[in-house]
Amino acid sequence: MRNFVGKFRNLSIKRKLIISFSVIVVFPLITSLLLSNNIVTNFMLDEIASLNETSINDSSKVLNRTLDDMAYTLLNISNNSRVRELLQDDNVNYKIQFSKIQRYVKQKKFDDIFDNIPISLMTYNTSITILGEKHFDYGNWEEYSRYTKEMKQNAWYKEIIKSKDMRIRWIGVMPGVENKDNYFFEAAMPIKISNSSLTRVGVVHIRINEKDIYKALSSNNETNEIYLLQHNGEILSCKNKDEISKNINNRLNVTKINENLGKSYIDVDKNGKKIVINSVSIDKGDWILISLVSYEELVAPLTSIKNILLLINLIFMVSFLIVALFISNIISKPIIKLRMSMLKVESGDFNGKVEVQSEDEIGKLSQNFNNMLDRVSELLVLTKEQERLKRDAEFEALQAQINPHFLFNTLSSIRWAAAAYGDKKVEDMVHALSILLRASITNGQEMVSLESEINILKNYLDLIQMKQGTTIIFECNIDESIMKYRIPHLLLQPIVENSILHGFEDRNEQGVIRITAIAAEDLLKIELTDNGKGLQGDTLDSILNRESQALDDKKYYKSVGLKNIHDRLKLIYGQNYGIDICDGEKNGTKVTLYMPFQKGGEHIADSNAGR
Repeated sequence: MRNFVGKFRNLSIKRKLIISFSVIVVFPLITSLLLSNNIVTNFMLDEIASLNETSINDSSKVLNRTLDDMAYTLLNISNNSRVRELLQDDNVNYKIQFSKIQRYVKQKKFDDIFDNIPISLMTYNTSITILGEKHFDYGNWEEYSRYTKEMKQNAWYKEIIKSKDMRIRWIGVMPGVENKDNYFFEAAMPIKISNSSLTRVGVVHIRINEKDIYKALSSNNETNEIYLLQHNGEILSCKNKDEISKNINNRLNVTKINENLGKSYIDVDKNGKKIVINSVSIDKGDWILISLVSYEELVAPLTSIKNILLLINLIFMVSFLIVALFISNIISKPIIKLRMSMLKVESGDFNGKVEVQSEDEIGKLSQNFNNMLDRVSELLVLTKEQERLKRDAEFEALQAQINPHFLFNTLSSIRWAAAAYGDKKVEDMVHALSILLRASITNGQEMVSLESEINILKNYLDLIQMKQGTTIIFECNIDESIMKYRIPHLLLQPIVENSILHGFEDRNEQGVIRITAIAAEDLLKIELTDNGKGLQGDTLDSILNRESQALDDKKYYKSVGLKNIHDRLKLIYGQNYGIDICDGEKNGTKVTLYMPFQKGGEHIADSNAGR
């Protein structure tokens, strides 16, 4: 199952959709076709079997009615007092030679009796014969007298003469005495002198042509074969007269016929042909009436119906598959186009936008892909521009590094020359300047220890004092545990420079610069205060936003330095950090720097950069 699911997942969207349509539509359609065919076939076979059963029952009723009429006729003649008198008279006077007129009169009397037989038998070619025990016989058919002697030689006649019972003998189907090619249903019973006597005076015999009987039996079964059988399988009546008196066992299994009396079943004849068989028992003659119909002929209409249903279902399935292909193409085509565009992008071609043709999920996905391409293209242009600017900056930085190194080497030469000539002041100034210049060369190190920054401030103040001939008091109140903390390079010097240039200008009072550092929880606060003029009405916002001032405005240079420091802190540590500017407690200005602090850490900027 997992292998199947895995293979299905690897199929294309189009194939998945086609398979899904097949599973959802085609397979149920095929299943319903098979089930409907099976149901319709069984239903129609049951209906046909029911019709055959009804038909064979109707035929059995016709035969039973005919046999009832034959029995009634036999009983009516056997119990007729006039018949008994005539036959008894013949037996008494059989030695007397009757004239032709006397014989005619007696025959006429019997003709009147024969005319009273049931109407139903009149539809058949019914032959009635009265066989006297002596010489005289009577009948209602021509030339009967020529065949009565032969009839008295049959086993059934002898059995009736010897027997003492008065029951009807159903002889069955016998060939005609006058024509062996014709077969007749025959029955007979004895005629006694009276109801209380067992003395016989003759036998009454009745026969009906088998063709007439078969015609009546098959009137309701024109498409079926009708057989009248003995229980042993001997054929009494059928369509093919050559089969009469033969055994049906040559074609069908007689045992199965007897086992399935009154039922409908399917059997295979000796030729391998499937036959639907219905049977019913005929009690009077102890016979079996069966109806045979070819299974192929029965299912031929079903086959036509099946073929029509199959054709209709095939048309539906082909239509469904065409619709499935159409729908799958509609769904999969935009996905295929999107995939091709992605392959182009993968190969480096960012111009392969997808044509958006719908507003569904795929259309929105295509639109998002196009938007992404536009954004990527913009980022590529921006990246290229940034790369160009970076290369230009790196080139300028390389050039800029040449000048400080050149100046540093030149200052070293001047210092050694001043030392050689014994000018101590010049030597000290050049030495201090050299240290500042060396500190400005970062060599790629953006972060330095707080202790290094303090040393830079001290050298800068020394240089300023030697230059101006003044004294500036520098007070540093920082715990040694904080001195190793790393801060951005040259962060404090511009603030001190602002204090000297703007705070101490035109002041006779000795300048004082104090620096303190306090670490509280995760915040490092560095405060630089001076005793200069103070802000004189300026605020932090006014100082930081004073970018449009003229380049020769001193306030402009003051704001640029502080703004650079403020922006550097935000860029390195995040928007929550920066500087604050306010008046001192008594006079002067206080600048406070806020940076993140981690106890025991030396370079917290690594984890906070770009915040």
